[in-house]
Amino acid sequence: MKTLVYLSGFLSYLTFVLGSITSIEAAPSLKVGVAALPVSDGDPHRSVSVFSTYSWSPTFETLTTFLEDGQLVGELATSWEQIEPRVWHFSLRENVKFSNGRPLRAHDVVHSLEYLQTSHGQITSTARDLSAIAGASVIDDYTLSVRTHKPSAILPRLFAALYIVEPDHWDALGPDKFARDPIGTGPFKIKSWERGKVYYEANKLSWRAPQIETMEVLQLPETTSRLQGIATGAIDIAIGMGPDNIGVVEASGGYMHQRNPIDVMSISFVVEEGRPTNDVRVRRALNYAVNKNAITEILLSGYSKPATQGAVRSLFGYNPDLMPYPYDPAKARTLLKEAGIENGFKLDVEVIIGSNASDSAIYQLVASNLADVGVTMRIISIPTTQMVRIILQGKWKGDGFSQIFGGWPTFEPLRTLRLHSCLWQTPWFCDQRIMPTMNAAMSASNLQQRAELTQKVLAFYHDQATALLLHEVPLLDAIGPRVIGYKPNKGKINYETITLREEN
Repeated sequence: MKTLVYLSGFLSYLTFVLGSITSIEAAPSLKVGVAALPVSDGDPHRSVSVFSTYSWSPTFETLTTFLEDGQLVGELATSWEQIEPRVWHFSLRENVKFSNGRPLRAHDVVHSLEYLQTSHGQITSTARDLSAIAGASVIDDYTLSVRTHKPSAILPRLFAALYIVEPDHWDALGPDKFARDPIGTGPFKIKSWERGKVYYEANKLSWRAPQIETMEVLQLPETTSRLQGIATGAIDIAIGMGPDNIGVVEASGGYMHQRNPIDVMSISFVVEEGRPTNDVRVRRALNYAVNKNAITEILLSGYSKPATQGAVRSLFGYNPDLMPYPYDPAKARTLLKEAGIENGFKLDVEVIIGSNASDSAIYQLVASNLADVGVTMRIISIPTTQMVRIILQGKWKGDGFSQIFGGWPTFEPLRTLRLHSCLWQTPWFCDQRIMPTMNAAMSASNLQQRAELTQKVLAFYHDQATALLLHEVPLLDAIGPRVIGYKPNKGKINYETITLREEN
């Protein structure tokens, strides 16, 4: 009965949010609801967000990608070899065509890399992720050579961030116009890009042609709107749901699919003179004061685990020896007393609400736990755009801010940890003691050395308690009853192998 009342109560809201969606009966099209579409439309160089990937991966492909278990595999590349410490050769898949019929060649990959070296390309997110690359050249139609500034043991992983565009079309239109009329090698081509919605049609020339003819990806920022879309059949897949949504999803004939986590939820501390968080004893005390098991077992219904470090278990370089800070309010009070603030202090934290499962309730629990040891945490809700300014420009107003230790798109921790270091242009934490180890890890010539050094970096950050590590972010997708064969890989949906049940 509760489920029926819940559905009825939100029906008018759903009609408003999803009113423009073509009915399932009118068009047997796969409909996917996501929290956000890329602001750059179809220019795949301007973002490396996993949200953008949900929209770009149907149309564009990368040289490498990851299976759900974290294994690196080829997508457009079939193999790669480190010829010298700073030189790699990549072999490309043959018989691959762009959706306009143009064959894929090594020159096309070099073209994308050369664009990233231009003044316009250097400001893109992809260029920052591929900053290790010094240049590339064609060996033959299906082989290219890539040079790095320094040895880079993880170069093949970096290529998971580079989507290959059709070069002639790119040059003819330029980035802005290409973004409205993109061409790639993926299983779908974009039919139209409208506000809040992208329409796709099958790319019959793709080497992994899809099983369905059309598809739509819709921007539905609120979890409630995605949930109602699943409940009423207006959408087939809802990305990024919470454990509290399971009952409604199952009542509508669907199910919840759990993926392996790739992110850690945290509150990063601003470590600078004059703030209580400048004292490592205070930062450790805040970690001891919070009951992470209550977060994962109660608020997240057992779909998560307490964070042990700024990385999840499947990431390359994860340190298995690190444990979560245990819940120990008495130790927290002792550390605060040692720091000379046994009477507590005020802690202002800027957070984004609604981007992760149960995050509002989680922040409230954190505030309650901290209050028990005398720390008054003020939760300041801000939009994503303001958070981006905080991170890029250092314009924090509080003593901490919510942040994801992310794995996407390379699934190794240093990509995020470099933001928490002296390497970042506006650092909120800068300790020169760890920089030789971090720099050595980033220029390691082999994977074993890179992994060992990364584990040392993670141990240092754990010991310094640079962030209030909370939990691994659960990845739950709601799947409607029409969908057959939903088996996503890490960060990417298997659009090309999904089929739809026929309506009775």
